[in-house]
Formats: sequence, C-alpha cells, structure tokens
Amino acid sequence: MASIKLPELPKEKEFEEYISALFQSSGYFIERSMIDREEGEEVLELDIVITDYDQKSSNSRLVEVKSGKYGFPDIFKVRGWMDYLNFEQGMFIVQNETDKFNFYKEKAKNLNIELISVANLTEFNIEEIVGKKEVDPLDITVWRFSYWVERNLLKLLNDYASSQKERLCYKCLKNYYFQLNSDAFFTENVIERVNKIYGTFNRFYRISARCGNELEGKSFKDAHRNIPNNIFSDTYYKCNLNPIQISTFIEHKARLILLKNAVDYIILRENDEKKDVIQILELASLPRSFHRALRKIREHEYVHRYPVFWQWFIRLFGGFILLDYEDEEYELFSKKTGIPQDEIPNALEAYELLFPQKDGWFMDLSKNSLNVKLMKMFPVPFRGIGAFYRNNVYTESNKYKDLKCGGLTICDLVKWHHLGYEVLKRGYKE
Repeated sequence: MASIKLPELPKEKEFEEYISALFQSSGYFIERSMIDREEGEEVLELDIVITDYDQKSSNSRLVEVKSGKYGFPDIFKVRGWMDYLNFEQGMFIVQNETDKFNFYKEKAKNLNIELISVANLTEFNIEEIVGKKEVDPLDITVWRFSYWVERNLLKLLNDYASSQKERLCYKCLKNYYFQLNSDAFFTENVIERVNKIYGTFNRFYRISARCGNELEGKSFKDAHRNIPNNIFSDTYYKCNLNPIQISTFIEHKARLILLKNAVDYIILRENDEKKDVIQILELASLPRSFHRALRKIREHEYVHRYPVFWQWFIRLFGGFILLDYEDEEYELFSKKTGIPQDEIPNALEAYELLFPQKDGWFMDLSKNSLNVKLMKMFPVPFRGIGAFYRNNVYTESNKYKDLKCGGLTICDLVKWHHLGYEVLKRGYKE
C-alpha cells in the first residue's frame, strides 16, 4: 500500500502474521493470539489455530510460530498445549534451522507435531506448510496488510484506554475483544461456546452507538441506538481514523465468530436424527430468530464454507462488491473461498439471517452514482484493504484511474485506501 513495505524477513509478530497469511491464502479459517486467562493469571497464549472446512467437516490444528531460538522445551510445550486443549495434531514453525534440526524434527514427529523451518521466504517450499493447495502471492501480501491493520487498531485502542481512563467505552471494547477472541475460544464444548458468544454479543449490543455518544459527552451506560451524526460523518464520509473504526471492527468480528461457531454446531449435529429437538434443548437461551436462521442455513449445500467466506469477505474483500465488476467479483469470491458462484448469494444471505438488520446489511449506492454495494457500519480501514486488493486484481497498472469504475466510485476507493495506509503507517519504520 503506497510506500509501506512488508519486511523481507519478518520477525516475531510479523513472522506469525506471515505464517497465518499462508494458511489463510490456502483456504483455512484462522484464529490468532488467543489468551487463556484464569483468576487474573495468564495460563497460555496460542499463536494460531487453523481449521479446515473442505470436507463438510471442521478439523482444527494448533500452530506455534517462533522466529528466535528454540529447543526441546518448546516442542514439549506445544505437546502439552495439544493435550490440554484436545488437539490431535500440531505444527511448530521456526525460522532458524539448527544443526540438530533433523533430530528435533524426528522427535517432534513422535509427538504428533510437524516441525518446519522457514529460514528464507523466497526459497522455502510453501507446500511444506499448506500441501498442494494453490496459493497466490498477492493474497499472502494483502492478508499480511490486513493483520497489520488489525494489530495497529488494537494498539490504538490500548493507547486510548491508557490515555483516557475516564471513558468507559475503551475499557468495554477491550473487554469485548478479549471475550470474543480468547475467552470464548477456550470454552471447549461448541454448544456452550455458541451460548456464551451470543450472550457476549447481546451484552455489548450497539456498542459503537454507545461509544459515539460517550465521545459526545453522553452516558455510555444509556441505551443509545445510533451514532451521532457528526461522528458518523467523520467516520464514513470524511473517512477519518477515530474510535468508531475500532468498535465497528470488533462488532463485525463478533458476528464472524458467532457465525463460525454456529456452523461448527451445524456440522456437529449434521448426522443426528433428532437434531431439531436437540438444537432446541441445547440452545434454549438463544432467540427463535436465531433458531430459524440455523434451520435455514443448514440446508445450504456449502454452509460448511461460510466461516472461510465471511473471513475473506470482511477482512480482505473489505465488505463491499464493485458493481462495475459484479460478475468478476462473484468469480473471485468463488475462487478464493471454495463456494460456487451460484451459491454466493446464499453465503451473503447467511449474515442477514443470523443477524437481522432493518433494511438489511447491504446498501446499494448505485442510485447515488457510487457503483458499490457495501456493508453498513463497516470499518473503513478494511475497506481500504479491499480497495487495494481490487486495484491489484483488476488493473495491470495498479492505478485506481484504470479501473472501469466511475469517478465517484474511484474517489471513495482512494479515500478508503488512504485510511488503510494511515493505519498501517502508525509506528512504521523504513
């Protein structure tokens, strides 16, 4: 993006993001940086968990990543985590290959851990990590930018919380993110997990509206329904970096996590003859609308791919569809997510069914000379990721002016791109 460059030899968090991007680009659902915290103590932090939804089932694997020194204690630590969390398979991906690497690799294999070295990004064989799956280098690059945007938004949230301790919104947003990303993950039973996530989702309902009103001097605790007009304008028309860009990111992440676990539940009960009765009993705390949505989407042939589809649509496609390229867009969605083109409308509908929204989640702005269909209340920095991606996919020049879109559409794509760039450059060093 612009003059921002990814490191040629990523270290620590950036190395973890590179490995995540490899898996993400090859069709896995990715969960990252989950912290198990009990009674105020941090028990462990997982780097990556990958889930394969290829065969109408979900198969997860733990992945630990390390760019520095490693040894047997690290390998046994991974084995311990696998036992603690009931993972059958693990991967330990390192950057430094020692003289004893083959010895370590054999010992790790005996523990059901695959030890892989990625010493040089340009020379190692990607198939060692993702097998025969097709991986586009552009996808890897853009996913790394997407993770980078997320990392900087969360850092900005921490900065807000530290410098403005009197505001409740920042503390609540941090708590919301932790409960979604970590606390729910370590709830082993998928039924309990769905119930817990939905409960969390409801406790923080309309948190962006509450944040926006607190920024205007009103009480965060009041039941606000809408973001104040001036803050909405600052967020979506002026495309400025503000707390609402963070809160809307977390809100859509909440829906994605709930959708993912709802699909896990559907897969779990797929072959149960009494699944209707069991569903009602097990998920009794959920509203009828959610039950109706589950019944409907489980009839979709490619429901097992919806977690992958929505992770791509939110985090890399930017939550929008370019109507000037609508056929190409659906073809691209299909290629990247494994859902046939004629099933993409069902995948898009799933979000509407699970999370009913007045007038739907999508706005068609073509009547306003902006030939885009986009999601409401969506974080603009990730629209910037989607704009950057389309610019690379649909033009040879990588210049927005060469897109076959109208001037107003291009103007908005550029604005979104610039905000993505602004987030990326925070703390950036050449």
